Amino acid sequence: MDIFTTQPGLEMLFRWGHFLAGITWIGLLYYFNFVQGEYFKEAEASAKSDVVQKLVPRALWWFRWGAMLTFLTGLGIMGIRGSGWSVDIYIGAMLGTLMFLNVWLIIWPNQKIVIASTEKTAKGEAAIPEAADAAAQAGLASRTNVLFSVPMLFFMGASAHYPHYDSGTLSILLIFAAILGLQYNASRKALSRYGFAQKLPSAGFMGPLASVKGVIHCGLGLALVFVLLLELI
Repeated sequence: MDIFTTQPGLEMLFRWGHFLAGITWIGLLYYFNFVQGEYFKEAEASAKSDVVQKLVPRALWWFRWGAMLTFLTGLGIMGIRGSGWSVDIYIGAMLGTLMFLNVWLIIWPNQKIVIASTEKTAKGEAAIPEAADAAAQAGLASRTNVLFSVPMLFFMGASAHYPHYDSGTLSILLIFAAILGLQYNASRKALSRYGFAQKLPSAGFMGPLASVKGVIHCGLGLALVFVLLLELI
């Protein structure tokens, strides 16, 4: 049973868990953004209410714990492997970590408000006043996670199959700055609660991320820009 006692064996077990959890997490991320969100635009109010009360909580359970297990197994892989990684893994890990934090610190807390408000209105009670704003905040963070997922998956794969070991410091700094800027937009409304950002009348800037086609194109474009920075600078 060397798989449980050797470094390669343990790393393989963590990778297996990382793949299983990651597929669950990202699969549900795409379901929420590409399927459920588009359905909500056309659904009758009663049907949407039923989905929010009965389906969404179940999907969010698998979604957030898939994110948690993906994050923890990723840490395990990096801890077992130690040094020797290319810059790709650090870019991918940064994107994945921000996505994980978006799930637990923005999407899930705000979705709890939306679910609770829907349950109240289904009973004939008044909606929670913050519910619409909470839905917008969760939606922007979720769209940002879709945006991040495209380059994240590329760089996770590139770390083993197309590694960048000799990239310039400037290109890496530009990539990290771009990631943090996009994350700031996604969390700006939430940060304003604690005085870390100017309060906005809406949950940040959605822009081209508002549509499924737009967020896919932006994700592909972001991945291309990051790769070109590593290749050319």
